[in-house]
Amino acid sequence: MSDEAAVCTAAFFRIRGKDVVTPKEFTMTVSLDLKWMPVKEAGALMDLLLERKILTRNNGYLRPTTDLSDLQVPIAYRPSEDFRQEITARLKKPAARSKGVKPKSDGNDLFPILVQQAVAAGLAKGAFIGECNGVRKKLGINISAAALLVLRDRGINVTALCQQVYDSLTRKSA
Repeated sequence: MSDEAAVCTAAFFRIRGKDVVTPKEFTMTVSLDLKWMPVKEAGALMDLLLERKILTRNNGYLRPTTDLSDLQVPIAYRPSEDFRQEITARLKKPAARSKGVKPKSDGNDLFPILVQQAVAAGLAKGAFIGECNGVRKKLGINISAAALLVLRDRGINVTALCQQVYDSLTRKSA
């Protein structure tokens, strides 16, 4: 097991000086402390190491599955460009939705339509989504229902969408 993934793992744990870390500690250390790659790539690296069974996750902690102390780790190790490209390629893989897997309908399938309505009315997409999440949390309601409230409060006519959201939510509970 002397591939670069194992060497990378050995280098990480030697630098950290411990044999167990949290997933957040792993990604933040790889990204911010070691400056090996951005946080998203560090997450993809963690997923790769878990998939290859070089790391194991147990009770919310990551640890190597085998003793990596015998591996030769170069001084001032940094992941090679080829290895980084392999990690980056994992980020570009299509999501499960594009493979024909349909998510369970819970009213959220209307949310993208509601976001489009907001953007068409001149609202900033990110601000609208943030406001919807705030209303959803505050009232304890579905995100689509929250979006309807936000749009209505902004003076946008949502009459045509109310019945669709209602139907999708009642289907869920039926």
